[in-house]
Amino acid sequence: MFKQFTLLSEMKPVKVDWRVRARVIRKWNDLDINDHTKFTTIVMILLDEKIAPAALRRLFNFSKMATGEGERKIDNAEDFLQENEDSDSDDENETSGSEEIEDFCDGEDAVQSIGETCTIPIDGVEDMGNINFVTLTFEDMKKYRFLNRNVAYDFYNMYARFNGFSARRSVVKKNFKGEIVQQNFVCHKQGHREDRFGGDGVRKREPRRDIRCGCLAHYKVHIDESEYGQRWVVKHLDDGHSHLVVPDKHVGLLAGHHRKMCDMDVSQMNNMIGVGISPPQVYASFAGEAGGYLNVNFNQRNMYNVLDKERRNQLPDARGAFGYLRTLRSTDPDMYWSHKKSEEGKLLNLFWCDGQSRRDYGVFGDVLAFDATYRKNKYSCPLVVLSGVNHHNRTIVFGTTIVSDEKEETYVWLLEKFVDAMKGKAPVSVITDGCKSMRNAIRRVFPDVHHRLCAWHLLENAGRNVKKPKFVEMFKRCMLGDYEVAGFEDRWEKMVIEFEVQDEPWVKETYEKKEMWASAYMRGQFFGGFRTTSRVEGLHAQLGRYVNYKNNLCNFLKNFHRRMIYFRFKEVEDDFNSTHGEQVLLTSLKALERSASKIYTRNIFLRFRAILQRASTWRVFGFKRTAMCVIYFVKHYPSTGRNWQVTYYEPTSELKCSCERMESVGLPCDHIVFVMVHIDMVEIPKSLVLGRWTINAKESIEGFGETEMNEWDQLTVCRYSAMLASCRNLCKLACRTSAQFLETKSLVFEHCKRLSSNSQVDVTAGDGAADHGATVDEGQGEEGEERHIRNPDVVRSKGCGAIISQRSMKGKRTLRCGICGKPGHNRTTCTRRDGQTSTQLGTQQGTQQGTQVGAGLTQRLFEEENENVVDPLLVWFTEADVV
Repeated sequence: MFKQFTLLSEMKPVKVDWRVRARVIRKWNDLDINDHTKFTTIVMILLDEKIAPAALRRLFNFSKMATGEGERKIDNAEDFLQENEDSDSDDENETSGSEEIEDFCDGEDAVQSIGETCTIPIDGVEDMGNINFVTLTFEDMKKYRFLNRNVAYDFYNMYARFNGFSARRSVVKKNFKGEIVQQNFVCHKQGHREDRFGGDGVRKREPRRDIRCGCLAHYKVHIDESEYGQRWVVKHLDDGHSHLVVPDKHVGLLAGHHRKMCDMDVSQMNNMIGVGISPPQVYASFAGEAGGYLNVNFNQRNMYNVLDKERRNQLPDARGAFGYLRTLRSTDPDMYWSHKKSEEGKLLNLFWCDGQSRRDYGVFGDVLAFDATYRKNKYSCPLVVLSGVNHHNRTIVFGTTIVSDEKEETYVWLLEKFVDAMKGKAPVSVITDGCKSMRNAIRRVFPDVHHRLCAWHLLENAGRNVKKPKFVEMFKRCMLGDYEVAGFEDRWEKMVIEFEVQDEPWVKETYEKKEMWASAYMRGQFFGGFRTTSRVEGLHAQLGRYVNYKNNLCNFLKNFHRRMIYFRFKEVEDDFNSTHGEQVLLTSLKALERSASKIYTRNIFLRFRAILQRASTWRVFGFKRTAMCVIYFVKHYPSTGRNWQVTYYEPTSELKCSCERMESVGLPCDHIVFVMVHIDMVEIPKSLVLGRWTINAKESIEGFGETEMNEWDQLTVCRYSAMLASCRNLCKLACRTSAQFLETKSLVFEHCKRLSSNSQVDVTAGDGAADHGATVDEGQGEEGEERHIRNPDVVRSKGCGAIISQRSMKGKRTLRCGICGKPGHNRTTCTRRDGQTSTQLGTQQGTQQGTQVGAGLTQRLFEEENENVVDPLLVWFTEADVV
């Protein structure tokens, strides 16, 4: 209201028509508050209608009558407006402008009111948008009334920004009650720096430039007590600086309020960092939005300071991790986790899996692969990811565990919690590396499972223990060749005799567990195409892009969950590619190819198409008919290698091959496909279709295809995009003129306030419903117990390297500088560092980097870079490959 009184000098006398009278009467009757507030409301309505100051004078008299202070008391606004209707014509003859205001301000009763009308309240930065700080004087500042000291500080900082300096808070004064009643703000160059090192002290870093010069410019505010509440007013302003002001292009670089991140900037920064964008890239994004780096109100150091402050304000790491898991459970009731702690209350093991992983395991849990990876958190705790393969031949995650060691009992605990989370369902087959503790734990928890050892690790160990390249090649053929048991034993005996390795310990130990790696002993056991743990290694390589050794537990869980969301998105893409459109038929066996395209997912169909293409290289050289079936004898063309037998049960259209690849992989082998062509089959029989590879594999899952609870629906995304575009256009148009800015700002803030209050009511109701609906699964632990769990200890795992004992060294190593060669300091603190040329430094740094690249080259050769992790040993070996 007080701002409106400043416009009285621009108003012209007009009559109060019936529309204005109706609005006044309606407002008066609706308001059930004191008379003074009614009077204020009516004045606001008349000001909106450009009513003359003479009408305001009559309303002033009306306020006195309404409160019983005038000649007589009236009870409603209609009587007052009717009595003064005749006097409206006199408004045309009255002069408008400052004379009208002075006449209105005459009289002792009006002194207090006019004093209030000449002030302008400032409740926040949003009220400063129409102030010209360049031409602002002390007399202008005296009109403003600030809500609190922080608003007064923001005002002075805004003034300082437009005048080439920055502000700092200074001394305060208190009354006898201990309440602050006065605050001083000074120039950023006020005072002098304290010499803490005495001039001759040793400093590790170069001191910053001294910017203080004893400037006396300051700004003082104090509390103004009135019947309208406490407001802070300007008491004194000294704008005499003893230094040159900063140019406009350097103002944004000054310390203090000019380099401060607001709440919206912090929220945007956290969102961008949460999706994997680095802080320098985030800062570049802010600069792009602001039109240049000079227009950004903060620098990268401010960003890092905010991140460090948020990190220090977080809960202890273990408590924060459990709190994040509880947050996930609020949107996913099937979220499961379990932990194990030490006697000292420190976290040892943590297992978790979400509802989608538990549902996926119900369909694709026939094959389980897991391995440990290292250096994925700051405690160096090994990470064990239990994974499988879905109907698109992509790696999926069933569960994740952080363990403190790799002992047998630890893996037993892990597998027991995994079975508990999966409601007692055990896998059909498991594939791991040669870790002994893993093998023993699997034997104890899954006694009936088919356990296979990784072929890649076996070949690597063969080359490491038996340093004969030809032996490794022969060992590979014995391991992966499609032999009968007798054929495998014969080849193994010939191999060990030929290379004279009968007495090698590794050869004997490996032969004793041949049932876990030789294809001859594992024929007919379903492994879904797994022969190595390369899928697991590829998964670890992808996780390495999101998590590293610097992550604490809470950040690790957040980043891991972010990667899981991406995995689920890729699965949705695969579902779309498998159902949208039709496959182009390329082979000559178009009937079978068309049948497969309607059954299998796209990735599995491409594998089946390769089988169709190889089927033309086989021939039937004989058959045998029995009472129950027909046995076809199939041979490769040209005739090399062994023969295969395909049995056809005509009543049930069932086909089986002696190679048993259908049972091992879940897809018909090329022998069966050729027999299907031979007997004129045009569709793949149901007996040869494994449900886990089909398009409809997940239809048995309850709620399959529905939108997840924590994801936006399509309508909300469309609304957000449309609103974002409209808001950007609104900002461009509203900031062109001062009037448009004020009008738009008022409308936007009022609307945001109303929407915020409504959303808080909705959130409160939703939180209550979520809390009542959440249940704690068995093994998750109570919140009270988790509250007292301490952070885990930093452990030494396989990825940490060997510990070199000082006792094993001949003598204590003396550390010497890499520049001068003298002991007692290093390259960073060397006095000759400045004299060293940049070419020498660049050469030394290049040598170090080259050494690091060479050391990591071998590891990177085994990392899978594509999203669909392909097993290099997944291709089936034929007789021509092993002979």
